[in-house]
Parts: sequence; structure tokens; C-alpha cells
Amino acid sequence: MAACTLVGLAASSGVPLFVRHAGPGKPPAYALIGSLNGVHVFGESHGVTLCSTRTKNSSFTWRTYHDSIRLVLIRGSEVVADSCDSRLLDLMFASLVLLLGLDNLTSGTNIERLKRDIRPSYLLLDELLSRAVNSSDNLGFSHLTGCAECVIPPDQHILQSELEKYAEGVESSCACVMMNGQVVSGTRSFWSLSHTELVLLPLLVATNTFSAARDLPIYLPDKSPNVPFRMLVVKLTGHVYAITLCGPTPTLTEIIRSASSSWAPVYQVLESITTLLPWNIAPGLLSQIDHSVIGLLLVNYDHKKCVSCVHLSEESRSPSLNTAKKSAALQAVYRSVIGPLLQPPAVPPDDFPSRLHPDHVPLESYVSTDSYKVYVMQSSPYHLLILYPPALPIQIARKVTLRTLNVFTKGKVPKL
Repeated sequence: MAACTLVGLAASSGVPLFVRHAGPGKPPAYALIGSLNGVHVFGESHGVTLCSTRTKNSSFTWRTYHDSIRLVLIRGSEVVADSCDSRLLDLMFASLVLLLGLDNLTSGTNIERLKRDIRPSYLLLDELLSRAVNSSDNLGFSHLTGCAECVIPPDQHILQSELEKYAEGVESSCACVMMNGQVVSGTRSFWSLSHTELVLLPLLVATNTFSAARDLPIYLPDKSPNVPFRMLVVKLTGHVYAITLCGPTPTLTEIIRSASSSWAPVYQVLESITTLLPWNIAPGLLSQIDHSVIGLLLVNYDHKKCVSCVHLSEESRSPSLNTAKKSAALQAVYRSVIGPLLQPPAVPPDDFPSRLHPDHVPLESYVSTDSYKVYVMQSSPYHLLILYPPALPIQIARKVTLRTLNVFTKGKVPKL
């Protein structure tokens, strides 16, 4: 597992605001960071922006936001910084905006107060760092895809109908049902949120400890960076939560009362959702997936959704290819193929990396190593990455990938 460090600096003075670290070892000495920041400042004074740099043992990615906050992402030498790291820094800055508000974050002159105000964001920053190093506890892909992690339930229409009625009852157009930080169902207004907001809101719920309910003020980094909403979270079962974004009303007590009456008739449906863990896919779809598939990632850029599963097949119990290694393999292929080789098929985040010539857009790719094969297929608006054992012939992998894509996308109602 690679090490990854995030450093926040005051852009004008270079004063450190925070340091967060994930993975083995310790963060780089501040003397090194300070020296490199001096190079960054020197370059800016001469009209040059330092975006990334390398030392013998580390790679550094730099981004300055609103001439106020400078974030530095530092990776171990085994991982080369790329455009995905710039997007990760954007998510981390948006995490600060989510809990502090843009004006509060960028206009403050009291450095010590700003340091204290940033501390509630540590859990969210640590979650993103943990995903960046592919910790075995954080196997998600939303930070790479720019899409919300989702679960595909068997009774989606029932949940959607109940969610719409619940949202209307509490006078909120933006609501969703989540399980373990993954979206099970959402209203139309919820899915109209930006890519960044759809990535961060589920992570915020997942990284906070909620008892029965919680009333949490947040700022939407793109939609409302300076005017807060109230994020009201109500636990429906042990793993399932109802989340609404509201204004001054209703009160938390009213939300709890409404949730009890609205969701009680479908309690058994809510309980059944938990049986989808850790696969995230309805049994009817799961049974149609070929036994050679040992992991997958499906992204729908149109709907801003993705679903992943690294718990497929008996081989998932093998120490040589455990869930963390499966996730790492899919992440590595996504970073190297999507953007540099395969163009995202629909409207991705504005800064999605792409170095393709417009007249040559491939639709398929594969990566083969001694440990695994990954076949990647594009069919607008989807990307499907499937992980296979290394011995599987590539022509069989292609056929299985195409068949699996049809399982998720064919029919009157898309599954994702």
C-alpha cells in the first residue's frame, strides 16, 4: 500500500494549516515541503505555475484555490502523479468548502482560527486519502469516476416511490436513501447535484457517526458555496439512512416523526437491502454474471452513478488476490485507461483528463499482468471494467465483458 500525504498551506504566507497522512511511514518533513513551496511562490512571481514535481522518493501535485488555500498531495515514489491527483485535490478542497463555506474558508485572516475551523473536515479528508492509497477499509471508486457510489436493489421502484412521498412530506426536493455511504435511491433534484457534490455527500454520511438522527449544516460546493443547507439524516435500519437537504424547516423532531410513519410500511424492503452487502448488486443480476468475473466497476456518466463489486467468486478469498488487491487493480487500470485512452462517453466533470485526438476514439481496451486481466468496454454512456484471473484467454474475456454489459444495460429500464 502506497503512502499519501495531504498538506494545506496558506497561499500567501506558506504557513501550514494541516497535514493528513495515510499509508505506511511518516509524512515528508515540513522543511522539504517548505522548500518546494518556496519554489512554487518563486515560479508564480515569474508567471510560472508549478503543477507537479518529483523528488527521489516522492511525487508532489500542487493546486492553489482562490489565491488563498494551497493544497499539496504527496505520493510515495511507486506512484507517479497524474491528472487524477489534480481531481482528487479538487475534491479535497470541495470537502473544506462543504463544511466551512467558501467565504469562511478563503476570506479569513486569522490563521489560528482557520486551523481550528478546518478540523471537522479531517474525517472526510482522511477518507479520501484512504481511498487514494487503496486501504482495505475503503474500496470505493467515486473519487476517480466523479460519480456517486450506488447499490442496485431488487425493489428499486418501491423505494423510489416511497422516497418521493417522504421528500414531499418534509418539503424537500433533494433526498436520497443511503446504505454504508452508497446511494440506493435518490430524487430527481438529488441527481441534479454536481459530480463533486454527489461524491462528497455520501462520503460525509459514511464518515460521521449518527445515532438515530442528525441535523448537520453543510454548503454545496457548486450549487451553494456560501449559503448553508441543513442535511437531515435519519437512521431507518442498522445500515440504511434517509437523507434530506432542507432550509430552516422542518425541525429534526418533525423529520424523525415523518420518517417513522413514511417508512414503516416498507420496513421489510429496507431490511432486505442489507442482504446486498458486500456485492451491491441485486441477486437477480448477480446470478447472471459469469463465474470467471472476479471483480467489476460499472460507470454511467449520464446518470452520475457507479457500482462496484470486488467480492465475486471463490478466488476473492485467496490471499494472492484479496479484495484490496482487486480494488487496486481496477483503480490502476481506470487511472491509466479512462481519459488517456478511452474518452468518457458522456459529460464528465469539467476537468476530466483526456488526451485523445477527436478523430480516433477507441471503444475497448485490456490490461494483462501476471496477477490479473482487466477488460474495459465503452458503450455510451457506460464504462465497464471487469477483472479476470490471469489465465483467462483475452477473447473469452471480451465475450464475457460484452455479455455482462448487456445484463446491466439491456431492457426497458437501465439497471444503473
